[in-house]
Amino acid sequence: MSATLPNMVNVTVRLFGPAIDMVGCESLAYALVEPASLEGLCEMLGARYPKLGANLAYMRFAVNGEYAEASATLAEGDEVAVIPPVAGG
Repeated sequence: MSATLPNMVNVTVRLFGPAIDMVGCESLAYALVEPASLEGLCEMLGARYPKLGANLAYMRFAVNGEYAEASATLAEGDEVAVIPPVAGG
């Protein structure tokens, strides 16, 4: 009897501002098991990059150019932007 492999979702994560320094690059590629959520992706990012993880509560996220909540479902080819808070007057 052969095991069935789970369906995977490939997403790209784009980082901006201080998030780049926390991770060390501008983009990452992940293959996530379906059903994939933004919340699950954030948990993975926080575990792999502790400096980023400590600041995720202050970040905003966009999926394919639109702001998204943690419960958002991710689909094949989605682009997730990690957007740090912007200071200014």
